[in-house]
Amino acid sequence: MKDRFISSEGQIGRVVFVVRLLILAVLVGVVDHYVMEYFHHWHHGTYAPLGVFVSIIFGLFCVLALLMQLLKRLRDMGKGAYLSILLLVPGVNILLLLYASVAPTKR
Repeated sequence: MKDRFISSEGQIGRVVFVVRLLILAVLVGVVDHYVMEYFHHWHHGTYAPLGVFVSIIFGLFCVLALLMQLLKRLRDMGKGAYLSILLLVPGVNILLLLYASVAPTKR
């Protein structure tokens, strides 16, 4: 089965999960930086709020992609998908991502 980035089907290991997590984090940071620079220096008025809006929308798409990766990783660890709801709890979401990054694969 071919592993798709935007799909919750299948399983992924620790290394793949961490790499994809880092790719998404760097992508959000880079897009945020360039969008804010672009709209901050736009001519004919201030459009900085539009830059914030575009950054938030792009960040939400990346969070959905992260959710798909987390579901694959939870399946690989033998855990239930209900644990993904913990992404909504501030502070606990970081701990969940760290746990998913270091927990061994269930055979």
